[in-house]
Amino acid sequence: MLKIEIPYNADSTFYYERIRHLKWPVFLDSAFQKGREQNELARFDIITANPFTTLITDNSITTIDNNSIGVSTSQDNPLELLHQIMNNYKCDDTDLPFVGGALGYFSYSLGMKSAKPHMIPSMHFGIYDWALIIDHHHQKAFIASPLFQKQTEEMISEIRANLSAENNKKEDFFSIESDIAESTNLYSYTKQFNTVKDYLKQGDCYQVNISKKYQVKAKGESWCFYKKFREINQSPFMAYLCFDEFELLSGSPERFLKAVDGKVSTRPIKGTRARGVNQHEDREALNFLKNSAKDKAENLMIVDLLRNDLGVSCNSGSINVDELFTIETYPNVHHLVSSVSGVLKKESNIYSLFENAFPGGSITGAPKKRAMEIIEELEEHARDFYCGSVAYFSFNERLDSNISIRSIISKEETLFFYSGGGLTIESNLEDEYQEIEDKVKNIKKTILFFKDNNEA
Repeated sequence: MLKIEIPYNADSTFYYERIRHLKWPVFLDSAFQKGREQNELARFDIITANPFTTLITDNSITTIDNNSIGVSTSQDNPLELLHQIMNNYKCDDTDLPFVGGALGYFSYSLGMKSAKPHMIPSMHFGIYDWALIIDHHHQKAFIASPLFQKQTEEMISEIRANLSAENNKKEDFFSIESDIAESTNLYSYTKQFNTVKDYLKQGDCYQVNISKKYQVKAKGESWCFYKKFREINQSPFMAYLCFDEFELLSGSPERFLKAVDGKVSTRPIKGTRARGVNQHEDREALNFLKNSAKDKAENLMIVDLLRNDLGVSCNSGSINVDELFTIETYPNVHHLVSSVSGVLKKESNIYSLFENAFPGGSITGAPKKRAMEIIEELEEHARDFYCGSVAYFSFNERLDSNISIRSIISKEETLFFYSGGGLTIESNLEDEYQEIEDKVKNIKKTILFFKDNNEA
């Protein structure tokens, strides 16, 4: 196991900009700044590129491209295919969260049958033989690799040389070329809202999440947009993934699943209030959320759902609710967050754990299956990356993943983004519609920044 310490830079974009010319560069970004030195969620950033194997699932067919073997296709379960390939590569555990392994995304629709057109594949993963890890708690940075591939050492030497060299690359260009278009206005949302309310009254569901889609024309490098977005958004589970035909930008504050040494945890977010315009209003908004019986009931529904999901893969009696109704504050909103943990069964693994719990209940509703059926019925758009997950499965048997909310698809000179909220029997139409807008405030603020600069 190779582990090389390199000079530390608090701004992790420094490292990414020096490897982004490589194939499929990815950046898992703990951009959350508040109390970073104490906040475990904001400790590590992970950067890698040049996968030696890729897996892309589209229309139930997974294409596997292995540098040494060639290209093959399969209609088998995509997660099981990923597991089978990863079984060929094991390394000793270290104190690093990721030492190389599988890293990519799952779309919300993975494994679903839907007639709606999709913009991107339902699974897109690379298997990487190295990783650059930035530890913000200890202010250290490392390049790690199990050296499964012959060319890895040479590539790491080149990367180290790039990190030491002067960066003479000119600034990336990015511009916004249109106003924001929305898939749903208040009138159409009202129809969806009322239909969901009818289902809730009939006892079909306890909660259903409904979303809307936005898009705006753009030109230039989406990386430039992301750098500004991370400054404004500051969330602990952000990510930038650059692939051949599109880029994914995630501003997520929410962890989906984490697994280390058989210990599993999840941190569902359910309950949101916009930040106040001054200290007094902000305190009032926080206290309102803290004492909101409706938001607590919504959060508890999802906690119970996740306890059940974890129970499929975890030992009986090991499921615990470690935090309940904790308030987390971000630049645009306050969130109500809980934490659930368990211990993985010996006969389970991190791949079956993920499959049994995906997609996360916080963005579907409860019961999950019926909520997803209603979402499929009412939403005209495919969710694609939105409400899916950016995830890694490390060679040292660790898993971490987010819920890809506050997220953007950059494709064909267009930014696509989404926002949604959970509806219950107690939901108020105007409040829920406003919450959807509050959640995308930072994306819109970033768009406005570039639009204003264009017009200046």
